[in-house]
Amino acid sequence: MNPHHQPLPSGHPHPSAAATAPVEMDPRVWRRLPQPLLDRVLACLPTPSFLRARAACRRFYHLIYSSPFLHSHLLLSPHLPFFAFVIPPADHLLLLDPNGHWFLLPLPIPVPAAAGGGFSAAAASAGLLAFLSGASGHKTLLLANPITRLLAAVPLGPTQRLSPTVGLAAGPTSIIAVVAGDDLVSPFAVKNISADTFVADAASVPSSGFWAPSSLLPRLSSLDPRAGMAFASGRFYCMSSSPFAVLVFDVAANVWSKVQPPMRRFLRSPALVELGGGREGSGSPRVGLVASVEKSRLSVPRSVRVWTLRGGSGQGSGGAWSEVARMPQDVHAQFAAAEGGRGFECAAHGDFVVLAPRGGPGAGPVPASVLVFDSRRDEWRWAPPCPYVGVGGVGGPGFRVLAYEPRLATPAIGLLDATTPVALHGMHG
Repeated sequence: MNPHHQPLPSGHPHPSAAATAPVEMDPRVWRRLPQPLLDRVLACLPTPSFLRARAACRRFYHLIYSSPFLHSHLLLSPHLPFFAFVIPPADHLLLLDPNGHWFLLPLPIPVPAAAGGGFSAAAASAGLLAFLSGASGHKTLLLANPITRLLAAVPLGPTQRLSPTVGLAAGPTSIIAVVAGDDLVSPFAVKNISADTFVADAASVPSSGFWAPSSLLPRLSSLDPRAGMAFASGRFYCMSSSPFAVLVFDVAANVWSKVQPPMRRFLRSPALVELGGGREGSGSPRVGLVASVEKSRLSVPRSVRVWTLRGGSGQGSGGAWSEVARMPQDVHAQFAAAEGGRGFECAAHGDFVVLAPRGGPGAGPVPASVLVFDSRRDEWRWAPPCPYVGVGGVGGPGFRVLAYEPRLATPAIGLLDATTPVALHGMHG
């Protein structure tokens, strides 16, 4: 059986040959459709399909600038769980959908230079990418929609930091951004002491947003900025190492707490992800933990496991972890050979989890191996190789994977002083 084949859901009959035969579109009917009805049909298209269709005529091309059409597209178009591979210093993203299709998406900026360094992608949410300035000091956070090339800056962060961890949660009318750790206590020393939270909401005053009072991180926190944060039920989650712990930030209470991860003495490359929660997903989002498990005594086989947190509110007890999946041994043998002990990047979007082994110093530009886990079907499968060999790829030591959904409409960015889109890039693939 073709590993990339998507079988029909159980309980649905296989369509007959007559049902699958192509239906001819009678131009006498389609050319006479009222424009509002035609616009509604286009608004139901997924973003990649619409970007291809808009090349058909001038009117379709300019729909991207129509506020009523963007509002309809936001409400009607299916939400697709894509994954963005960010490869510094490339000026594009490589996008992978769960069906194994690759796309090339130019970034909305040449990323502007800052004193001492440029900007790097740090987080993603609801069609927006967050870029963090590399220079030490008060951090600049840029929010961008790569599809429409809208770009807006969050007000300068109140605390001087070196390489903080960033979390982003955006909705149609709200933005929450968290910048945590790596406080500059002197020009030559950093400590993980505090976190700053930026909140913008159409119902708040001012609607353009504000920085909330800084919150204190739990003692002995050790954050990795590459690990990022997961968001679910009004809380951000991030990993702390040495020893491993899960830090939980309650946005409403502006308070941090700790939750103990499962099997913390035997974890390697742990990653916190957000599972479910999409329009086509299964229920509300929940926090998941993906990690390799390695015991010195092999009474338990080495494996990659997935847990979810139930009732995790922090405050010491923090709920219970339930193991929901374990990589099959034959797949793990291939994955371990590709990973070579270097660890892996991981992200989740909807019901899908992507695991990409980090490349060594001599790794080429081709995405050597990307593993996709479908949690709804409990299925592990390898994605096909990335076809964009000449323009960069996955496999170098510096790439990151983010859960990203290409959207035409990201109204929350309008809460900030967004720049006017100067061009529109399509997705090539």
